[in-house]
Amino acid sequence: MKVMIIEDDMLVRMGIKSLIPWSEMGLEVVCEARDGVEAVELYERFLPDIALVDILLPRMNGLDFIEKVKPLNPDGEFVILTCNQDFETVRKSLRLGVHDFIVKSTMEIEELQLILKQLTAKMKAKLLEHHFQEEGTPEAGSRFVRKASLLRDWLHGLYNSEETEAFAEKLGEYKYFLQKGEYEAWVVALDPSQDESKLTSQEIVKIGHSIDHMAVELYRSRLIGFVENINDNRWHVLVSSTNSSDIDPKLLIDSVSQYMGHTLSIAVSKRFTDWREWTVYDRFASDLLSLKYFCENDHLFQGELPEATLSDAVFIWKKAIMNKLSSFQYEQVGDLLANLKQVVGPPYPKPNLLHNVLEDILFQLKQICEMSGRRPSETYFQRSELLDCVSLTQAVHLLYNAIHVLQEPAFKEKNGHERKKFVEATEMFIQEHRFDEISLNAIAMNLKVSPVYLSRIYKEEKGISFSTAVLTAKVEQAETMIRSGMTLTEVSDKLGYLNLSSFTRMFKKIKGIAPSHYADAEKN
Repeated sequence: MKVMIIEDDMLVRMGIKSLIPWSEMGLEVVCEARDGVEAVELYERFLPDIALVDILLPRMNGLDFIEKVKPLNPDGEFVILTCNQDFETVRKSLRLGVHDFIVKSTMEIEELQLILKQLTAKMKAKLLEHHFQEEGTPEAGSRFVRKASLLRDWLHGLYNSEETEAFAEKLGEYKYFLQKGEYEAWVVALDPSQDESKLTSQEIVKIGHSIDHMAVELYRSRLIGFVENINDNRWHVLVSSTNSSDIDPKLLIDSVSQYMGHTLSIAVSKRFTDWREWTVYDRFASDLLSLKYFCENDHLFQGELPEATLSDAVFIWKKAIMNKLSSFQYEQVGDLLANLKQVVGPPYPKPNLLHNVLEDILFQLKQICEMSGRRPSETYFQRSELLDCVSLTQAVHLLYNAIHVLQEPAFKEKNGHERKKFVEATEMFIQEHRFDEISLNAIAMNLKVSPVYLSRIYKEEKGISFSTAVLTAKVEQAETMIRSGMTLTEVSDKLGYLNLSSFTRMFKKIKGIAPSHYADAEKN
């Protein structure tokens, strides 16, 4: 994307141009102007995507410049550089659709860089939407539907591995499949969001189209097929892989995360030379993606498939668990559960094999609960709850909760006493660890409860989510540190942020203003 800098102060121009990593952000400074009239001439010639505009320019002020050139490039964006934000400037800027303001006297290069990143993401999202609308034209749409229908039927087994006449006729304009080369089958999955709300099928479809268009931009002709599986939040992909550097799946993972805010996991099959074997290698990639159950923090899966049998160590572990349960040694059961991931692998088995073992343990816990005269909790002892766990960590937490029901009846949610203790312990942990990275999973593990359960009861008791509470605590600490005279960089480092941009984004999310603006207000 093209950037234009309009500023009469040469030192300011040089500072902005030299300190921003333009190429890393996908941006290029194409021209600079020292006054409003020169700016109009250069804008007409280069039509930049983004213009950084000083308000007090010679020969024509910045707002008049924006008003004059705006019709030339309706999709162009403007960021104002100003000495102060008086009401009239703000009012007129809003009318002209200005994206943001930077006060030059307190400008931090990290803040400007953050604004440019946000603006770039916004413009790329708009570009994706534009591509999607173009696909909606009758001619393009017809071709898109034909190809999607063919690929979906092919993947669902309508055509066998032999090239029948019907299949050859169906291929029609997609004969390039027949070219010799190497191929890979990918299965792309949308990771579960931290947000408790579930995406609708319409939202999944829209996300899928955006991922498809982004993949087209990244891989061009290497991308052959893209078939959606809405029920599982997955997409099945066929790519040509004559050069692996052209189709690095990490590019798609990183791009979707940066520009769409979603997290993907991708499983990549072994390479194959006969394109008609896509369905076989697609199943290979699907099986490979099941390793996500054990490696929840990984996002790219390649290599060997999960094992088709359980190891002897797992059966020994299960026998030990059952023996401890039969003698009501719940503490020892908890210790054994904590070691399960190391016992299981790697190499890891197919998740459904381990599900059977965990179901047997859950059934045993339910029986013990019923024998004690207590009615099992709806949540902790349900097989469906265990099957809904998307990771081994979640499944272990579910079993922990079931054990705690047996240990302490007051743990039940209807009593509420233990519930409040967990929330209070969580709140105390947040307050005492403002300078550290705070993990809900770590707190839940320490309290021996499910992170999903802890997140829910915390929000119900406190009225805000756990993540918001953490950010609020850090912002409150940041305010204290700023008032004490510490620089924003020092505050950011003390609070454990990787860079000033991350700290600025967090502070602005809670307070509604950048920390630099807050610091200025405190000085005044």
